[in-house]
Amino acid sequence: MRLATSTCIFGHTLDGRYLSYKESIRRCKAAGFNVIDVNFCRALSGKTDLAKENWRQLIDDLRNEAEKIGVEFSQSHPVFLPGHVKDHPIELQELYDEMMRRSIIASSILGVKWAVIHPVEEKEKTVFDTEASIKANLELHAPIVELAVKHDVGIAFENMIDKADSKRRFASHAGELAALIDAYNDPGVGACWDFGHANFLYKDQRIALRTLGKRLKATHVDDNYGTKDEHMFPFHGNIDWHSIMPVLSEIGYEGDFTYETQNEFDNLPDHVKDHVAKVGYEIGVYLLSLA
Repeated sequence: MRLATSTCIFGHTLDGRYLSYKESIRRCKAAGFNVIDVNFCRALSGKTDLAKENWRQLIDDLRNEAEKIGVEFSQSHPVFLPGHVKDHPIELQELYDEMMRRSIIASSILGVKWAVIHPVEEKEKTVFDTEASIKANLELHAPIVELAVKHDVGIAFENMIDKADSKRRFASHAGELAALIDAYNDPGVGACWDFGHANFLYKDQRIALRTLGKRLKATHVDDNYGTKDEHMFPFHGNIDWHSIMPVLSEIGYEGDFTYETQNEFDNLPDHVKDHVAKVGYEIGVYLLSLA
């Protein structure tokens, strides 16, 4: 298990300037990170290299830069829309389809092993129904999984948030996430566990990790206090990391320990971010020692 971080920690500046992926990975590398999760989420708003007309050339250049400085891409986060894709205007659906296509192809170019996507749930035809939601995911994501298989990229479905002020949400429970993955019966489909999302539901996340077992292929490592999706460094919330880390080894987790901690950085002056990234790296090194 290696320590990794998302490019989103160096995503933009206070004046609204969005950083290129090249600049982001250089700064991640300088902070100590040699393994990277490339975040494509903002492509829907035109704010990443992926949204530009020459995106393939920019991704090729990014791959070359990563090889030059000794950085490896292990995960990616393709674009997503809140709720079900089909609930959005057709123009946005078409943009989503194109940016998802680019996300998968770019992941392949960069050598990404697992692209993390959000499950949807069936709400229109039925009340909460696990089987109906699994069917909805199989239908919606069929072309995405097919494209990913073609390009040798794995798809990892992420656990969602069960908020106190909302009704049950599909795939917030580890058992539902496991059922969705098992429905594919494909080694190229697995789970991504977001520890911050899980903290809304699980006081003891060891139960959930053991439920997923070998299905777990990727992680989003972040902390909170179980009421807001704060995406902070471990130990900056109330997650019990000392109990969690040994279980990752116990279940034979073979993926990376990947930060998604952008809220530690978003409101900082740019010149301070590099120092904070180094602090985060040291926290991660300590956590890996617990595993």
